[in-house]
Amino acid sequence: MTPSKVNPVDTFTLQLVFLLSTSIIFGTPSVVPDSWLVGLVAFFPACLFIVLYSAMLSSQHDLGLYPMLEKAWGKIAGKMFVLLYAIYFLYIAARNIRDMIELVMSALLRITPVPILTSLFIMLIAYTALGGIKAIARFASLILCIVLLMLVTLAVFLMFSSSIILEQMLPFLSKGMWPVIQSAFTHSLWFPYGEIIVFLVFQPELGGAKGFRKITLYAFISACIILTISDLLQIWSLGIESKKYSVFALLDAARLINIANIITRMDAVVALIIIFGTLLKCSVFLFACTEGIARIFKVKTGKLTFPLALVAGAFSILVTRNSAEHVTEGLKYVIYTMHIPLQLLVPLLTLILLRIRYRKGAAT
Repeated sequence: MTPSKVNPVDTFTLQLVFLLSTSIIFGTPSVVPDSWLVGLVAFFPACLFIVLYSAMLSSQHDLGLYPMLEKAWGKIAGKMFVLLYAIYFLYIAARNIRDMIELVMSALLRITPVPILTSLFIMLIAYTALGGIKAIARFASLILCIVLLMLVTLAVFLMFSSSIILEQMLPFLSKGMWPVIQSAFTHSLWFPYGEIIVFLVFQPELGGAKGFRKITLYAFISACIILTISDLLQIWSLGIESKKYSVFALLDAARLINIANIITRMDAVVALIIIFGTLLKCSVFLFACTEGIARIFKVKTGKLTFPLALVAGAFSILVTRNSAEHVTEGLKYVIYTMHIPLQLLVPLLTLILLRIRYRKGAAT
């Protein structure tokens, strides 16, 4: 039975919310003064992900990621790679759950025990993932409208609060262009753009190579513009130095809003809106993980959703001891040990193997 397709608009909104969710929380890594330029520079090499992943889909008539791995690497090694990617997706879901916990503890529920918050989140994530990719995609349209409305409202309120000072983005390129390029290739390229690999799992339902190429390009362009505007708002309101040492810079910018002592402390509203986007991203990763585990052990995905959500929730608590360690691990160790191998090296080798086998007539 051929799975029903998700319409292109829902696919676009799903990918865009996926790219924005945790990226809006942390913004572009502030390792260089001109952090707002990093996202713009990272966009161009990020388009190579679209080329690579589209080529993989085209080579095997729009098969999903897991069948492609098995065809390229063989039955045994292929299943090992399927398991590796399922664990990778579950690990990223756990990290995103931790992102939500840190955000909520910072802005909303400072004294609520972490296990209680985590339990609530994983129940929501598991329930969302149970609906499948079509239900998640429909949910994304609502979230995108809310996120865009939030950013516009935040910009207007900051302007009326006289908190936006354009001169705070100066000096421009004080350390030259090289640090910006270096940061783009070591941070922003892999997060969030490289994480789009998870959508290869669902391509039979999302339109295949042609749809992936076009829709993902539009999602990348839109995400790049929105994230750049978000970074600029943070720099204009907080200044370069304050943003550099802020964990949740967008929330700190929202705290500056004060219109006639009536409209104040918008950070809680911003946090609630961002949580919905992160909830959706976690659901996508969890559903991709259940698809992989179900394929290996020949069980229904519905039976795995809540157990795997519990594993992700437990691991989100154990993954790091504090917020600083969590951010450092994500920006340094995870990129080199997981993102680069699984977003670039393994897909590239998989494509080469598929092309070789296709030429020999082994893959039809």
